[in-house]
Amino acid sequence: MGSYPDTVNLLEYLRSRSSVDCDCLDTQVATTLGPFVDCTSNQADAYLELLTPKRTSLLKKSAALAREILSDFTGVSYEELAVEISMVNLSLAVAPLITGVIHVMSNPLLDATPAIVDNAKRIVSLCSRLEPGFDTSRLCIKIVSTWEGLQACHQLSSIGINTLATTLFTMEQAVLAAEAGCVYVSPFVHELKAFFDETYQDEGPILGHCLQIQQYYERYSYRTRVKAAGLLTADEAMRLAGVTSLTLAPALVHTLSKSEDSKKEVEALSLFKQGSESQGQASERLSLIDDEIKFRTAFAKSEGGKGQLKTMQAIDIFRQYQIKAESLMRDEDVARSE
Repeated sequence: MGSYPDTVNLLEYLRSRSSVDCDCLDTQVATTLGPFVDCTSNQADAYLELLTPKRTSLLKKSAALAREILSDFTGVSYEELAVEISMVNLSLAVAPLITGVIHVMSNPLLDATPAIVDNAKRIVSLCSRLEPGFDTSRLCIKIVSTWEGLQACHQLSSIGINTLATTLFTMEQAVLAAEAGCVYVSPFVHELKAFFDETYQDEGPILGHCLQIQQYYERYSYRTRVKAAGLLTADEAMRLAGVTSLTLAPALVHTLSKSEDSKKEVEALSLFKQGSESQGQASERLSLIDDEIKFRTAFAKSEGGKGQLKTMQAIDIFRQYQIKAESLMRDEDVARSE
């Protein structure tokens, strides 16, 4: 049945207002639900993808290469290196199917700035090693939005390595990320726990946070772009139509692709009104990059401490999947040596 003249496909409308990215490492998703701009990923995505039968060969090759080149790197275990190689391999497989950037997350178990910097540099090196012709300007390193992580972003930005600040729930993190030179920030609309625990009830999406951050960056001419993450529903996606970009799980993309609504009603939903500046004033400009105490104090107080708690909970979930992925590589190494 054809659409009425005043109706729009929700996914097509969203793509007309914002860049839509794939939050998945499944090449089939990128092929069937695209076109996508960027491809984002994390340790959970990588671990779950590596468990699928179609990735058995990639897992084995990643493990074997880690053993082969481990001596080329200092301060990294076989398991860590094998996970990094597999995550880069998975992302490189998606790269030809998108038009933009692949986002590879650094090891969330690392909590010191020098170690995070070394990790990011190694990921860039592995990318070039695994696919020498790949343009590493299409690679972005996702780093957790702690003080140490954002200071690492600052150092990496100074040497031309693209970074994205992830696990971001507060304005203070967004301010510091912009000062650090991050290319992107990913404000999480929902707590990450809501995606991994069906019994957990999130207190509510912080959609307005994405608008506030984008206005702040525009007002003060920061190059950092907002990449909204952690959306659960089509309604949330429509309310964020007009944000610079969104990274969406496959199930949500599929729902949007099969949904239509009145164009007038869809446009009315968006927090980002087209051609309007009546969104409210952006926050007063802050500077946190050189003041650790000021950042930590403001971050701890933000939203009554909820922002910091959500950040730590999200990092803990990613750490659990990093450990699972390392265990998977350890098991593969044991099986290989038997």
